[in-house]
Amino acid sequence: MATGERVPTVRQRRIAGDLRRLREKSGMSAEQVVSKLPDLLNLPKLSRYENARSAVRPEIVEKLLDLYECDEGLREVLLEIARQKDQRGWWRGYSDTINPLYTDLISMESQAVEIKSFELAFIPGLLQTPDYAAAIITKLSAVTTGVDAMVDVRIARQRVLTRLENPVKLCAVIHESALAISAGDGVMREQLNRLAKLSRLPNIQIQVMPANARPNPGFNGAFTLLEFPQRALDIVLTSGMIRSSWVEDPTEVDTYRGGFHEIMAAALNVDDSLDFTQKRDELT
Repeated sequence: MATGERVPTVRQRRIAGDLRRLREKSGMSAEQVVSKLPDLLNLPKLSRYENARSAVRPEIVEKLLDLYECDEGLREVLLEIARQKDQRGWWRGYSDTINPLYTDLISMESQAVEIKSFELAFIPGLLQTPDYAAAIITKLSAVTTGVDAMVDVRIARQRVLTRLENPVKLCAVIHESALAISAGDGVMREQLNRLAKLSRLPNIQIQVMPANARPNPGFNGAFTLLEFPQRALDIVLTSGMIRSSWVEDPTEVDTYRGGFHEIMAAALNVDDSLDFTQKRDELT
């Protein structure tokens, strides 16, 4: 991708893929589509839309969906995504600091109604203290510059949990090993204190997965499920050693949803998790 070229968001890629699939399903060639909508499209423009190289205006999406005779359920989802495409907030000022996948995550966190997070090795980013975030970012990325900006972004993300209107509900399951990590003198104690305080907020539920927990889907790795008013928009971010990736297929998202419920059942309940966290604090 050329320097300065706009990176498509995960939602734009969803629209592009569905528009291309719907056109092919309709049996129409690109030339036929352009001929039916000459005031809106030409071949280069349609190609850019179908390859997520340009954002599609909602009115164009609507015309294309009409042309392809899209079913009402998918139509509603794609139009909602198209309307959201320009919702960019404070994080734009950090475009040189954060990668496109992280930008997608921040954007969707701001729009989600509930976030379900399972972490094996680290405290979830939405619950981290500044010192803990700095320690983790430094150790994982091996960077010496820009750490303060990355920490600022991580802490700014947390406003979705405490905003006055419709704060996001967070259900976080954290493996015991994440509570025992060595992040520097006093850093972990402050972090554990923060977890205890946040767990008392009505929209935050924190559970601890003990080391002796029964086998459960969490053993496959960390992930975050973001849920929206329209269930078809729900999406999962999986974490990997080399890269993270988005899961958008509704059937696969539902698999993660079911897996998270199993993870919650295998973890300590909320009260026992708070006790566990406080006892760990006393040992730190």
